[in-house]
Amino acid sequence: MKKITFLTTILLVFTAITFVSCEVESIDPALSNNGANNGGNTGGGNTGGGTGGNGGTSSGDYWPTAINNIWNYDQDGNATEMKIIGTDNFNGGTYYKFSPQSGFFEGNGATDVTTWIHKNGGNYIMKMGDLNINAGGLTGTQTGYEMVMLKDNIAVNATWSGSYTQTTTYSILPTSIVMTTNYTGKILEKDATVTVNGVTYTNVIKMNLRQVVSTMGANTVTDIDYWFAKDIGPVRAYMNTEGTTFETKLISYTLN
Repeated sequence: MKKITFLTTILLVFTAITFVSCEVESIDPALSNNGANNGGNTGGGNTGGGTGGNGGTSSGDYWPTAINNIWNYDQDGNATEMKIIGTDNFNGGTYYKFSPQSGFFEGNGATDVTTWIHKNGGNYIMKMGDLNINAGGLTGTQTGYEMVMLKDNIAVNATWSGSYTQTTTYSILPTSIVMTTNYTGKILEKDATVTVNGVTYTNVIKMNLRQVVSTMGANTVTDIDYWFAKDIGPVRAYMNTEGTTFETKLISYTLN
């Protein structure tokens, strides 16, 4: 379980994924409190979701969304590309779709997932599609969820929170695994300056996302710090999960 969890986190660190599951049983309150609609179909299962309601007036564009936008990252020595390849409509909102992320663990295909980003005012909503697992003979299917990833129009030290309960089904297990994720986002800095791979970025929002995943009587805590540069997007992420750390840094980008 932890091998798959760590792998999906490494691959999708900018989507704040730690544990994902097969069936969303409740809508994230951070979405529903903003007037989100229940429903939405990602192609493999019904998920909680919504357009995030009225997110207020944005303070700027901290994740530019246009087809063929590309960000290239170094993830602890491994190169990875994040590219917007199209759009889809969910609950009346336009979601920009990234190219599917897939990876390997000990030579075995482990994950394959599609991710979307939707902006509503100052809210940046991340949507995860179905997750397929095939690692060393362990197979399973997991449907996605939505969460508020960033709020660009709130003050330093302001927070937002949400939760979702999910179940995961694997081919070799007779019963499903129920997991509940509670998360809290917090703005740490605004109008900051950060240097990444020798490039200095200004007008940066630094935030922290803490996720507490509860399953089978055990909790797993993941803390991720993100740096979002205005008119560029995410430039750095640093994650600590149960003492294991990962870092992702922007190498180059192409925006349309």
